[in-house]
Amino acid sequence: MDPDQNLLAAVAGLADTAAADVSPDDLLRRLVDVAVAHLGVDGAGVVADTPTGLRLVHVSADGPLAAETLQQQLAEGPCQDAASFGEEVVVDDLRDPLQTAWPAYTDAALSAGWASVVAVPLACAGRLSGVLDVYRRTAGTWQQHELHWLRVLAHLAASYLALSADRDEARRAREDLQHASTHDALTGLPNRVLLFDRLDHALSTARRRGRGVAVLFVDLDRFKAVNDTFGHAAGDDVLRTVAARMSAEVRDGDTLARLSGDEFVVVCDDLPATAVEGRHRDVEAVLTRLRRALGRSVRIGGVDVVVAASTGVAHDSAGSTAEGLLAEADAAMYRVKHPSRNSPASGSSLRDLEPLLARALPEGRLRLHHQPITDATGAVRAVEALLRWEHPTRGLLPAAEFVDLAERSGLVVAFGRWVVEEACRTMARWRARQGGSAPETVFVNVSARELADPDLGHVLHDCVRRFGLVPGDLGLEVLESSFIDPLVLPGLHDLQRRGHPLSIDDFGTGYSSLARLVDLPVRMAKVDKSLVAGIADDPRRRSLLDAVVTVAAGLELQVVAEGVENASQAEALLAAGCDYLQGYHCGAPVPAEELDVRLG
Repeated sequence: MDPDQNLLAAVAGLADTAAADVSPDDLLRRLVDVAVAHLGVDGAGVVADTPTGLRLVHVSADGPLAAETLQQQLAEGPCQDAASFGEEVVVDDLRDPLQTAWPAYTDAALSAGWASVVAVPLACAGRLSGVLDVYRRTAGTWQQHELHWLRVLAHLAASYLALSADRDEARRAREDLQHASTHDALTGLPNRVLLFDRLDHALSTARRRGRGVAVLFVDLDRFKAVNDTFGHAAGDDVLRTVAARMSAEVRDGDTLARLSGDEFVVVCDDLPATAVEGRHRDVEAVLTRLRRALGRSVRIGGVDVVVAASTGVAHDSAGSTAEGLLAEADAAMYRVKHPSRNSPASGSSLRDLEPLLARALPEGRLRLHHQPITDATGAVRAVEALLRWEHPTRGLLPAAEFVDLAERSGLVVAFGRWVVEEACRTMARWRARQGGSAPETVFVNVSARELADPDLGHVLHDCVRRFGLVPGDLGLEVLESSFIDPLVLPGLHDLQRRGHPLSIDDFGTGYSSLARLVDLPVRMAKVDKSLVAGIADDPRRRSLLDAVVTVAAGLELQVVAEGVENASQAEALLAAGCDYLQGYHCGAPVPAEELDVRLG
């Protein structure tokens, strides 16, 4: 075959490959095979240009593998120079030191039997795609017509590679556009468009297979407050974190979508259609995992914030549509969310307090006061650590004036951890200074949200250990009304197993039935001050207190009467069987330093 026919065959072979819409690497492999088959060379190799350097793609059969590999490893050789200078590198004789400047590469090539090489850059319109190296086993001058053919073939290959890259870029752009039209840009979750498509598909599949579908509508509580307090960039970080945590908790095959703003939707498909109990059990398992994921704090601006959520559930029935099922779940969520917004504070005052409260911890404006809990002799047996906030203009505020806001804005977990840290620090100092006269236990108040936090036990363990205390030194006080949360009881049992004394606050006024109290792993019960007031001269209050004390004694609970204001109340309460007293009669809440004097 004459040279022109060889060139035409080489071009045709390369064009056939390019027309097949193959990948750039496949085109480079074909270039090597075409060069060896039609250009009268003994071997060839090709490298691709990448952001991190040249990458070896292909070497012909029985080709210069060792030499080509060494070029990539050492980043030196004829192909490296061709890429760097944008010009072909011609070496007629690899044994001639005047023609080579790469000792290691040259030794490897000669050892493998190669005597001559040409490196041709694959460049088109200023874009470098790679370098083609062709080899001969005999030394000799490369003729101009041979180099011309190489240049023509390299230019065509570079042109095809540029077209392939443009085609791939256009394909990626189409795919990106398609993804953007069906996914949320912030979280990467399916958006409303894809949500309805998948929900429609889930419903039609469920009808064919006799299965069921449920929709969970999740709305983050008071998320606007996060944006207003910490800024929209922090709000975006929270949404991304929440989306990632929720994604990890849904079942394989379920769809988690971001509907808009702070609203998310989970589509649970392939549920039992007729076994109602089984269907609800599957959905409740997903809900429990989502609640736990959302119960973990998110760090924003140095503050750990818990972003709670309200969730509504709707199950499909005959004739359900995607729009109708989503509307049902939305309505169910609204019924769950709306009652939780009751607050004695006005909207304007909350808006004023919220940003200030968010800065209370970073600015060091939280305080801890301690109120004695005494026995019948007046000795201090324990203390309760009470949180205070040094408001910039209103002065020292008790927890009752801001703790509900801290709950709703997600700050309560961070505040609670600060209280635990300070309480342990103070307890360790008392033990070191007062020895045996130090209180036996310091009690801190924990909310239902904190008890539902799976990390709480580890946080307490770490803090107690760091200050050289034991779990019995740190007690936890929980409102009786908190037990309505189903996630609280497992947390209480875990804390009790770790050795922390547990106390029910406002005992006798809250949620617990007698049967429920049997399940609670508590050691102490606090009688609410509403039962204490007037106890000395009101027979009905005395009878009610006697009943509460009797119940507590039957459950082997020690009884603390709080709100004790005078000696007559103290005498009546002790006579009724209360084990300990707390109130201004026994000692006001004061900073730890002021209590030092009494502890002696």
